[in-house]
Amino acid sequence: MLDQVLVQRADQEAAEGNHAAALELYARAWDSRHDEVADKLLDLVEEWQDVDAALEILQKTADGGTVAAYEALAVLLLELEEPEEALEALEAAGRGGRDVTLWTAAVLADEMGDRERGEEWYRRAIATGDTEALNDFGVFLSEDPSRQTEAEEVLLLAVERGDLMALGNLGRLHLEADDPERALPWLVRGLDAGVRSVLVPMAEAEQLVGRLDAAREHLGDALADGVEGARLAWANFCAEHGNGEEQRAAEGEFRRALAEDEPGAHFDFALYLADHERFDEAVDEYQAAAAQGESNAWLNLALIHEDRKDRRSAEECYRNGVEAGDLQALMAYAEFLRQWGRQQDITELLEHAGELGAGEEELVELRRLAGRG
Repeated sequence: MLDQVLVQRADQEAAEGNHAAALELYARAWDSRHDEVADKLLDLVEEWQDVDAALEILQKTADGGTVAAYEALAVLLLELEEPEEALEALEAAGRGGRDVTLWTAAVLADEMGDRERGEEWYRRAIATGDTEALNDFGVFLSEDPSRQTEAEEVLLLAVERGDLMALGNLGRLHLEADDPERALPWLVRGLDAGVRSVLVPMAEAEQLVGRLDAAREHLGDALADGVEGARLAWANFCAEHGNGEEQRAAEGEFRRALAEDEPGAHFDFALYLADHERFDEAVDEYQAAAAQGESNAWLNLALIHEDRKDRRSAEECYRNGVEAGDLQALMAYAEFLRQWGRQQDITELLEHAGELGAGEEELVELRRLAGRG
């Protein structure tokens, strides 16, 4: 249970600029990474701008017997993109009796890219009876295209056991499989159960089946509720399906999404700019998207440079896309190389294609482009 007295004392110390004292109190008040203390703690460290001192205080508080402070330390380390150190802090929290099994699974899978160990820890969390574990494991499985059936089975089991978040995730599973008709009933059930985060994927599914008025209404509700991703989804709706007034407002909505740091905003705005033949601006946005880890941005950049007859820049972008793990970029790069008589270089791509998940069709096409079949 969150100790509100400690939180209030910490708030007062923070308001008076006593960062060290406030941070120790927040660490002592820590109950869960999902409560208000986590946000308060990170905001305090950002304001203080002395990360080393903050880390030292959290470590000292945890080592002094406040075991939950190891979780606070892990949160800060993850914010600093230090997942291995965060994992060590979670291990210490676990040794002290804190249940961090599910969180450990997420760090291993999402932050460290160790899906094998991540799955092991997800299964441990399920075995301990963690009420959120089935849903989270289902989402984990859904990220692997070869395990969609397993993901659906796990999410269905989570629904049966009363996890309302699994309703939305089942809808998203079908939506990402390009089956909006199957997605909508689950999303509707989620909304009826009070899960407001389904409003954005519901609007996407409604657009795909032609229910534009319903999509407009649900996006309006999502904006009013401050649902994550609502601003960018509304910008895309305005650009693709909006009436005259909404289409004129689309660019402004994209810029608001950028100002709000919505994930994917640079990439989607670049698509909008390219559609309007504003290619110089689109290049800037694609570059910003690529810098944030959007691998598909490299392919689109390469295509723009190809259209501009800039072979050197195009090839550099293709290579960056391949290095970022984009199979589409690899296939397009192979076609680019064939056009310039560089079949031998395509042979080198064949070795990499399997690592990026190329199926037999892609491999046959690559061998054909390389002149080997």
